Amino acid sequence: MFIGREKELQKLNKMNNKKGFQFLVMYGRRRVGKTTLLKEFLKDKSGIFFVAEEFNDTIALNKFSELILSHFKMSNLIDKFLSWEKAFNFIGEKSKDERIILIIDEFPYIANSNLSILSLLQNLIDQKLKNTNLFLILCGSSISFMEKEVLSEKSPLFGRRTGQMKINSFGFYDSIKFSKKYTKIDSVINYGILGGIPQYLNKFDYNLNIEGNIKENFLDSSSYLIEEPKNLLRQELREPAIYNSIIESVANGYTKISEIATKIQERPDKTSKYLNTLIELEIIEKEIPITEKINSRKSIYKLKDNMFKFYYRFIFTNFSLIEQGMIDFVYDKKIKP
Repeated sequence: MFIGREKELQKLNKMNNKKGFQFLVMYGRRRVGKTTLLKEFLKDKSGIFFVAEEFNDTIALNKFSELILSHFKMSNLIDKFLSWEKAFNFIGEKSKDERIILIIDEFPYIANSNLSILSLLQNLIDQKLKNTNLFLILCGSSISFMEKEVLSEKSPLFGRRTGQMKINSFGFYDSIKFSKKYTKIDSVINYGILGGIPQYLNKFDYNLNIEGNIKENFLDSSSYLIEEPKNLLRQELREPAIYNSIIESVANGYTKISEIATKIQERPDKTSKYLNTLIELEIIEKEIPITEKINSRKSIYKLKDNMFKFYYRFIFTNFSLIEQGMIDFVYDKKIKP
């Protein structure tokens, strides 16, 4: 079920209806619905959708080649491309006379395994692709990478894009479209637990009440959401244990850097670096008093993501009880009050 994102779909279709080369950069945190949006956009169109994975450059190129040749029904006629340049040149030739949509999802995986891909794309766009009808969409979940390496002035691709789109989590009014069976008060509570992340909102069964959904999705040791925040951190970070400790501290009311550093037994300067990483991931946000400078010690940190806030306050700290099967106790004594 596709909900919301009407403006984003409208922009994608508007760009697609324009003549000539189009290049869109799309990014946003994991689970926010970028892939679902792009699939909805492609639903009534012929396009190539490549999802990159953490492979080395050779395997990534082979998989890309297979998809391209399969799309044009030429798998038995042409060998796999020996370079990314040849693959993109082939697509460029095919898109001279017709609109071809090429989506590369999780583009940072390719860029991390091939450090020259950004410069290669720059040259291809300048020399050939800008004269075609290709609609190229590069999409990524690593916000810092997409902003610094693809969108910034220092990027080889700077000035080449014809559009950019940051996909944010849903606000409250879009989020309640998932929970139409709930009362308004329960919809507010639901948003307080899950925030506006579509993948999490889809996990709840709205035939169950709030209590039933919490027990089924957070207090059942085999459920998806009980491991989700920790899995996200493992995907993004090298030292998830430290980040777990920081997030738990903030969730439980330690908001100043000195308090957080004392709680996790790390130096304030080192703690600050970890916090900045969590800010880039849009899990934590920093609030600075309006009369203070940006590096003020009076600044406070709080969790930006509702689900992380709920999880690290109620689930992470009670994990041993949950593992013992004390579901009713955790809900009645820890969460419900």
